[in-house]
Amino acid sequence: MPRTSFRQIRATYKSPLLGPLLHATKSLEQAQNELRWIKQELPAHRWKNAVARRSRLEPLQYILGTQPFGSLDIQCRPGVLIPRWETEEWTLKLVERMKSWGALKILDVCTGSGCIALLLKKELSNAHVEAVDLSQEAIELAKKNRDTFDIDVGIHKGDLLQEGFYAQVFGDSSFDVVVSNPPYIPSEDFTLPVANNGIERSVRLYEPKMALVGHLEFYKALVRNVVIPSRCNAFVFELGYQDQADYTKSLLPPQWETATLKDSAGNLRCINGWKQPLSLEQM
Repeated sequence: MPRTSFRQIRATYKSPLLGPLLHATKSLEQAQNELRWIKQELPAHRWKNAVARRSRLEPLQYILGTQPFGSLDIQCRPGVLIPRWETEEWTLKLVERMKSWGALKILDVCTGSGCIALLLKKELSNAHVEAVDLSQEAIELAKKNRDTFDIDVGIHKGDLLQEGFYAQVFGDSSFDVVVSNPPYIPSEDFTLPVANNGIERSVRLYEPKMALVGHLEFYKALVRNVVIPSRCNAFVFELGYQDQADYTKSLLPPQWETATLKDSAGNLRCINGWKQPLSLEQM
C-alpha cells in the first residue's frame, strides 16, 4: 500500500472529510475532486454520510445518484451498471455518423440505465428507438430516465440468450441499426486485480455482475438472435477483447463488412458492422 505523504496529511487536517475519500481514491487530487462534487450535488447534512459510503469503495455515481452521459444526466442506482465514458464516446461518434442516414429504426440491446438509447433518440429526433434488457431493475431505471427527460423510447424486457428472444419481444419488426454494450468480461478476469488487467474492487463489490460478466456467448446471441432476425444494416457492439471481435466477425454472413474501434485511451472498444452502401469503417 502506498505511504501517505505529508501533503495528504496536511490536506486532511484542513478538511477532515478528505481522509476517508483518500482511502477510496488513493490520490489527493481525485479525493479533492470527489469532495467538491459531493458538496456541489448534495446538501450539507448528507456530506458526512456520502464520504463514509465512498470510503467503503461505493461508486460515487451511486452516492450522487447521477452520471453525465453526453447531454444527459443519467440517474444511477445500485443494481444497474453505471454508464462509462468509453460508451459515451462511441455513442457520440455514432450519432455524428448517423445524422446523414435519415430516419432510422434503432435497437439497443442490454440497455441498462437506458443511456445509449436515450442519447441516440435525443440527438437523432427523427429516429425510432427501442431498448431491451433482462434485468427488471435496469428496466425500471431506464423507464425512470426516459420519463425524466421525456424522451420517446420503447423499453422492453427480454433475455438475449434465449432462443426465440427476438420474435417474442419484437415479432416480425425490423431495425436499421443495432447497438449493444453487453456483458463482456470473462469470468476468469473478473476476479483479477487492476494491476493484472483486472477489475477495480469497487466495481466487483457494488456493480451488478450480470451486467459485467460474459464472453463469446453474448456476441453469438447478438448476431444470431438480433442482427439476423432484425434484418439490420449496421451494428455497433462494445467489447474488450480481440477474440470477441474475431468471433463476431466469423458469425456474420458474407455480405457484412466489419471494423474495430479503439477508444481515446487506445484500448479496443467496439466492433462495427455494416452492409453497403452504409459504412462505419471510419467512425
